Amino acid sequence: MGDASLVFVDGDIHTMDPAKPRAKGIAFGGGRILAVGTSAQAERWAGKSTKIIDLTGKVLVPGFVDAHAHLMESAARVSNLQLAHCRSLEDVVHVLRSGVARAKPGEWVVADDWDESHWPEARYLTCDDLDRASSSVPIAAIRVDRHMATVNSAALALLAIPRETRGFEADASGRPTGILKEEAFGRIWDFVWPSAERLAANFPKVATHALSLGITSVHDIVSETELLAYQFAKSQGRLPLRVYAMVRHPLLPHLESAGLTRGFGDDWLRLGAVKIFSDGSLGAHTAALLEPYEDEPNGTGFLIHGVRELANLLARTHGAGFQAAVHAIGDRAIGSVLDAMEAAFPEDRGARHRIEHAELVRSEHIERMKTRGIIASCQPNFVGQWSLPAGMYERRLGQDRLKRNNPYREILRKRVALAFGSDGMPYGPLEGIHWAVNAPFDAQRITVDEAFAAYTRGGAFAGFDEANKGTLTAGKLGDAVVIEGDPWREPDRTRRMRVALVIVDGRIAYRR
Repeated sequence: MGDASLVFVDGDIHTMDPAKPRAKGIAFGGGRILAVGTSAQAERWAGKSTKIIDLTGKVLVPGFVDAHAHLMESAARVSNLQLAHCRSLEDVVHVLRSGVARAKPGEWVVADDWDESHWPEARYLTCDDLDRASSSVPIAAIRVDRHMATVNSAALALLAIPRETRGFEADASGRPTGILKEEAFGRIWDFVWPSAERLAANFPKVATHALSLGITSVHDIVSETELLAYQFAKSQGRLPLRVYAMVRHPLLPHLESAGLTRGFGDDWLRLGAVKIFSDGSLGAHTAALLEPYEDEPNGTGFLIHGVRELANLLARTHGAGFQAAVHAIGDRAIGSVLDAMEAAFPEDRGARHRIEHAELVRSEHIERMKTRGIIASCQPNFVGQWSLPAGMYERRLGQDRLKRNNPYREILRKRVALAFGSDGMPYGPLEGIHWAVNAPFDAQRITVDEAFAAYTRGGAFAGFDEANKGTLTAGKLGDAVVIEGDPWREPDRTRRMRVALVIVDGRIAYRR
């Protein structure tokens, strides 16, 4: 016995293991869970050097798995201006002017996370708005969904985006509005994206923030630069949480040629899925809908790939031994993805392909997902952010579709695997769990147990890692979270609760 490095006693432990859902004590050693049971059973593993912590009834749960994150991308934004708290267009212009005043010669001013749905003006930023901050210093203001941005006239001149590029918007006279969506929006990164070395240097700050929220594992969407940055961070000892890398699909040929496949790596950094886009976002009016937007009667968004093109890409991903993680928000996009999946590969429930977001998923879609074992990878924080009555989704979708979006209850009742993540909008499992439990519509609302399972066991399953994480079971990785407050007793206060302590690899990684 006597092997434990860390023992917790007198806790209210929710293991998320259906075979043994509750416990009082837990012992960690060698980076793993040694025992889960009574306080006495945990203390049997204590030796002279063991640290014993009395939880005095606090809740302890498995480490949270954020199954859809952009954590290394967040490291690129450490020095950017922040617009999330702006409550009007004028607030945005004021913040941008302060950034222009501090900008060095030749430097871009980049600002993140504006959201017009919270402003009295209730409209997108335009080039003219940004030119009020400066028409000579290039400015890029990126919307919260990261599917569109607005740039000023100086930035437009530097970008020199061809007018026929999809997502490049102009007014009735042909004058560019400064609004760039999807493909046109992507041109910005060539000018402003940091190096892999800079990302790795910035990463500890965002990783510490993730740990403070109880996130011990992420399924992180990465390009070549971010994947390299993770390797730098790991080699430099700057990787304090676990990463399942979901690479963007242009990297697939390079991985194929190197003979790499899903699972390459270790418990800290591992290759996972190939991320593919099928549509855009509701906020940008680019999510592909079967019926027009409520506030844009001539618009139904657009599909990034046709069904045949998407099927070919999925077949290649599946054939190369990777899991496919396909972004699909609108009901037209979800149907298209399912058509492509059914054309691309035979029924293979073990492949665990995923639909990311699946916001306007219909009942018939859920049935098709169940048949093929397709995972619903969803973001419950979106419910609180935009799906409440009178929120942005109601303006985009109208009452009927608003009530049908993010139907977590139906997804679970039809036995489709559900994994929760945040998309970084914002990070915070307790925030997401709160809105899944306290959602405004019956189709969305699930139990506290179900919500915690989706943010722990569901994420582990979606990353082929249920043998190692997702439940507090002897032999699994030593990742756990202690919460200040009890979501089971006060579910309506969950989003106000905080993380007290985080254990990663059997060691205390964060203490509030």
